[in-house]
Amino acid sequence: MKNEKYKPSILLSIFRRKGGEGKMTKIISDDNKSDFLHQQTFLQKDEQPLLCFKQNESTWLLITTGRIIEERNGATLLIPYSDLVKVDIALYEEYKDGIMNTMDFTRLILIDIHGRNHIIKLEKGEPYKGIFQILHYVILNINRP
Repeated sequence: MKNEKYKPSILLSIFRRKGGEGKMTKIISDDNKSDFLHQQTFLQKDEQPLLCFKQNESTWLLITTGRIIEERNGATLLIPYSDLVKVDIALYEEYKDGIMNTMDFTRLILIDIHGRNHIIKLEKGEPYKGIFQILHYVILNINRP
């Protein structure tokens, strides 16, 4: 399947309109790119980093023009947008941990074309809402054969 790429201006516009930056989630710019430089090693040719949620050096999530890349304590998850079929709130995981207020949600469940579920962790509040809306847009606009 071809690797979908999306215009940075469209994805960032959705993020700003439907959510926004937080303490640990930032839009990547020339000014802060060096803070996220080690994640650059995962980038493919013509792929642009857009947003990064960084808890620490071993726990971060990168949204690019073509993929979601997550590093969580040594385990790396790379999901091309072309592999996504569904994004939803990870309600079971949130409720299981006693989180009932939607403004405190931090997890999304992603379902890929192989039927696998992936749970990604984000910063609660505006960053969570913005990234959820980006991924929802991506899934609605994927060109499937």
